[in-house]
Amino acid sequence: MRWSRVSARSITDVIEVLIPAGEVAIWTPVTPASPAGVALPFGTSILLWEPHCRFVRQSSRVLAIPPVDLLEASRDPESRARQIELLDTACSRTGYALLTGHRIPTSLLTELYSVSRQFFLLSDDEKAAVRQPAPEQVRGWTGLGSEGMAYSLDEESHGDLKEKMDIGPVSGPTVGQPGASPMAYPNLWPRFPERFRAVWEDYYRHMQRVGAELLSLAAEGFGLPPDHFAPMFDTEMSMLRGLYFPPQPEPPLAHQARAGIHTDYGAFTVVSAESSPGGLQVLDPDGEWLEVTTTPATLVVLTGDLLAEWTGDHWPATLHRTANPPRSVAFDSSRLSFAFYQHPNFDVSVAALPPFAASDPTAVPDPLRAGDHLAEKYVRQTTFGRRTAD
Repeated sequence: MRWSRVSARSITDVIEVLIPAGEVAIWTPVTPASPAGVALPFGTSILLWEPHCRFVRQSSRVLAIPPVDLLEASRDPESRARQIELLDTACSRTGYALLTGHRIPTSLLTELYSVSRQFFLLSDDEKAAVRQPAPEQVRGWTGLGSEGMAYSLDEESHGDLKEKMDIGPVSGPTVGQPGASPMAYPNLWPRFPERFRAVWEDYYRHMQRVGAELLSLAAEGFGLPPDHFAPMFDTEMSMLRGLYFPPQPEPPLAHQARAGIHTDYGAFTVVSAESSPGGLQVLDPDGEWLEVTTTPATLVVLTGDLLAEWTGDHWPATLHRTANPPRSVAFDSSRLSFAFYQHPNFDVSVAALPPFAASDPTAVPDPLRAGDHLAEKYVRQTTFGRRTAD
């Protein structure tokens, strides 16, 4: 056993480092050299005790992105300004940020993963009781290959190697009731596990709060009032998705991934995921796929199509995918993750915000209506009637 000197790339409750041989490691133990959780400047050299590394894959690069801390953002104006700057830097450079200080109880995260894994490990016949009814009605469960995210970009592909479970808003009227949004379909709840609904509803409400706090930081960073986005989300269409990526005993088909390359369709996407092989990757401006190291407690924030529209691509929509695990571990490597897709009210008109609006009004395209954009993408991402790649 020996010490190796490496370069710190980002510090949260874990530290991502780039080993000279090109392997990415996650370091968690506290050492005299650098206590875990201490923010360090970019490029800081630390001493790493090699046996405490867990090598996750051969990778080209891990980008230095310091985390945004929501708790720090609430302390005082100076701390808030710093977190706004961090969010803007991360979203404008890469389209993603790491998020800490979100105040989601560890006990809730633990139970969320527990009840969800129990559900996904049921037989397909049992899960079919809450099967998604139609492409545009994104509620309930779908099985392997039912969706191909690359289709949303008109890419030929095969269905994604994942199962998913979706819910929408947990309060308010649903389709067929007075005042309901055109896409406010009722949620479909499994009978087992018994705590499934209560846990998912609790987590959904926490995600609504986190999303609202992120939008408030974004608005201030754009020179707007902190509550600028609030009226656009008072009947929001936001969705919580649980994603189960099962082991792959057989090699995937060509152009087939756990989730194909795509952008998300709304404002922010907030992700919690297990740190297991075959995970989230984002495409950087140089065309390189970057690993995003995840843990259930450190959230990942991605920017979607609507934030790109609002900012004139100052915050580009993040091209990302979920990679297949290496074949050496694919036969017994599963992964569970949760994505909260933050979508505004159906009728919100999406056009560039004043700080990003074109000076020539004739150059402004017809504004996008959020609900129409979302409905189109939902239908395009399904495999129904879709021609797959060769």
